[in-house]
Amino acid sequence: MLITLIGCGKMGSAMLQGWLKDPDLDAEFAIIEPFQDALGWTDAHANVRLFDDCAAAAGCGRASQMVVLAVKPQMMDEAIADMGGIADADTAFLSIAAGIPTSWFNARLGDAAVVLRSMPNTPAAIGMGITVLYPGAAPEKVSALAAQLLAAIGSVVTIDDESLMDAVTAVSGSGPAYVFLLAEAMTEAGINAGLPADLSRQLAEATVTGAGALIAASDEPPSQLRVNVTSKGGTTAAALSVLMDEDGMTSLMKRAILAARDRSIELGS
Repeated sequence: MLITLIGCGKMGSAMLQGWLKDPDLDAEFAIIEPFQDALGWTDAHANVRLFDDCAAAAGCGRASQMVVLAVKPQMMDEAIADMGGIADADTAFLSIAAGIPTSWFNARLGDAAVVLRSMPNTPAAIGMGITVLYPGAAPEKVSALAAQLLAAIGSVVTIDDESLMDAVTAVSGSGPAYVFLLAEAMTEAGINAGLPADLSRQLAEATVTGAGALIAASDEPPSQLRVNVTSKGGTTAAALSVLMDEDGMTSLMKRAILAARDRSIELGS
């Protein structure tokens, strides 16, 4: 089978590396990416071919079973403008772009086009991402292939309501940036409290990653893990009294998530 990947930046490269490690994925890969300086590693794989654009990829002489669209939303119109030669009536399209609904693609690719929508996140770079897949009306075999492709970069959750995708984007798609900001903020706060910068950064980053690993390993929800580490009248309680104040972290996060969701809706319109 032929899988075509349009866009091979950080996310596209992470996906491709995952596909090549999957022993159950018997496929050839056509990669359409004009900027190929960081893709020299693909030379070691006989089943990977690089192309500058769709017109060049059409030289393969056959259509793809799946075209994975891994370009930014602002570039999507250009990316799908010329599919001649790489797609036919049996080709399915899997988008990982934020905000763009399946109806947008069908308006351009035709009502009969099989379009699946997904939202991964950046821990995909180390195989620890989470991706939400909306298969739409795709046949079960196509949906299973899409899930297999996405599972190469982490866990996959399938939903049947596309209207949830904007909130998904706000929580998990953009979510890693919130955690990175938390590590930054803890580092700055530690420096402000008197720690040397290097030590503060080491402690903040190790604490964030360790706490995340504990969530993953524990059967208890984060709310209970928080209670477990909070002694009445102790130092943690003192900090949480600030973070859990009426205008504290929960309120701020709700506003942030809504802002991201609303921007995703704007991108789709």
